[in-house]
Amino acid sequence: MQILFLFILGLFVGSFLNVVALRFRRENFLTTRSYCPKCERVLKWWELIPVFGFIFLRARCSNCEGRISLRYPLVELLTGMVFALLQNWFFILIFSIYIVIALYDLEHKIIPNELVYVSIFFSLIFQSIVSSFTLLDWLTGPILFIFFASFWYFSKGRAMGFGDAKLGLSVGLLLGFAKGLPAIVLAFWIGAFVSIVMMFWGRVGFITRAKKLTMKSEIPFAPFIIIGAFVSLIFNLDVLSVSLL
Repeated sequence: MQILFLFILGLFVGSFLNVVALRFRRENFLTTRSYCPKCERVLKWWELIPVFGFIFLRARCSNCEGRISLRYPLVELLTGMVFALLQNWFFILIFSIYIVIALYDLEHKIIPNELVYVSIFFSLIFQSIVSSFTLLDWLTGPILFIFFASFWYFSKGRAMGFGDAKLGLSVGLLLGFAKGLPAIVLAFWIGAFVSIVMMFWGRVGFITRAKKLTMKSEIPFAPFIIIGAFVSLIFNLDVLSVSLL
């Protein structure tokens, strides 16, 4: 029953996170009512029901017949799944921030400082209340920060953004050494796999504007760091288990 409750709650929170990611840094982005981006008609309450509103409307605006992006129900379902699997309010809070970071990075290829700093703050709080964390766990965040910052510095920002370094700091502080290192290894594996698939396919996915992908294309890395962190946390991975994969 708790899993079902968290899943349904995640659907509604996912709808909100979608709006935050789309409107972040815009004036009054939290107080403006939802509207169709094509005809600008204010949406009715039943059209905003997560997933079901999309199905009822058949993926089209009831006024102008403009197509509704598949991004909305997918992010809602993803957030519902994240809530149901985490089942920990502290992790749910931090990964809600991570979801907005991932969506914003996919859209704009930049990680907002406001969001990543908040995630670092909550990661620090979490690490402070976990009595089992060792000195190495405390150092994992700074180590990952230096690791990603080195990529950013020596490539002059072409291979990695500085925001990825700050996100690595947050993930390292949150997961510690045992789960933090596998998270980053997974991030690179998943990133490499997705990049190869997208180059073969020739287009970037549904969340960003479709365009041809080449070896020189800039691919947001924050989503892969966050996916790696989530998988490492859910499956309770450690350095040994990753090395045996």
